[in-house]
Amino acid sequence: MKMKIACVIHSLDGGGAERVMAGLASRLADRSHSVTLITLDDGKHDRHEVDSRVSRHSINVLSTPENTVSIWSRTRRLRSTIAAGKFDVVLSFCDATNWLTLLATTGLSVPVVVSERSDPKHQSLGRAREFFRRRLYPKANRVVCLSEDVAATLQSQTRCHTLVIPSAIEVPKEFHSTVEQRTDRDADTDEETCRLVAVGRLEHEKGFDRLIRCLSELPNDAPNWELTIHGEGSQRGHLEKLARELKVDSRVNLPGWTRPIWPVYQSADWFVLPSRYEGFPSALLEAMACSTAVLTVDAGGAVREIIDQGRNGWLVTNDDAALRAGLLHCMASPELRERLAAQAGEVTSRYGWPAMVDAYEACLQDACEHQRRA
Repeated sequence: MKMKIACVIHSLDGGGAERVMAGLASRLADRSHSVTLITLDDGKHDRHEVDSRVSRHSINVLSTPENTVSIWSRTRRLRSTIAAGKFDVVLSFCDATNWLTLLATTGLSVPVVVSERSDPKHQSLGRAREFFRRRLYPKANRVVCLSEDVAATLQSQTRCHTLVIPSAIEVPKEFHSTVEQRTDRDADTDEETCRLVAVGRLEHEKGFDRLIRCLSELPNDAPNWELTIHGEGSQRGHLEKLARELKVDSRVNLPGWTRPIWPVYQSADWFVLPSRYEGFPSALLEAMACSTAVLTVDAGGAVREIIDQGRNGWLVTNDDAALRAGLLHCMASPELRERLAAQAGEVTSRYGWPAMVDAYEACLQDACEHQRRA
């Protein structure tokens, strides 16, 4: 059954969730569905491309420092856009956009599937928005979760109908690498330096401040290191100041978002995930797909489902002391790095795009069938 699908997300300017939405919309269009991608921003800062067969609507209702947009104005604009499209089904990504979409479609004869991309156990939306989520999520035909852990949390909080669909990863063919290829070092790089990479929004929950602090506290006889954090966000100034205060600014680089990201992973010795909490860590999967050794804290969500400790990655408890010890252990163990890197790439078979698109397509078709029977 071919469907007319509206995909709704805040923007395509960002990391994992935005990448997955762009890829999912494109692949659904490739399966001959009629797909419209609606973003709440002005569409001027997209970081992810979509297939030319996907219709694109940017409704420009996100608040800015110069222009505050009320919830009700956002709701009315989104509602009119969805109503005018006469869609068979709506798919929304990310918590605040999800409850806004459910509010906007109240009274419309269109089923809504929402995808929770974070871990609500750790990420509060604030009292008012949490109220909307608890009241509105049960109205969704399905709430897609990235892990069983997140599904259990949402079921206990909202009594919604959950479905677990892990996210997907795919390294473009031009960036396919083997462990042997990625061990080649740049001629102008000191081979005594351990190159650490982290990727994500520069926000408090991503834990980059704790990573910088832990590295600065390593003993003097620790391996030499260099950290590059790829991403952008409101914490940039704080992170730069912190690195200066701790006298490690010469070894910490913040180049912003980098496209394509794959060569970044391939050139790293270690990828580090220091997040205070995660729903589904796309950057972790990306690094592993590039056969890069990974060190991650147990940030919740799907982390424990992805990492087989000591086989395809190195997992430590979610506190600064454990992260500091893990950094020291991993950087001092070339054999460990090689062993983990050799197994990391197997995630591409567990978290491939075809399986994820199949699952979403079936979920959306079930929602349409349920609406017809109602």
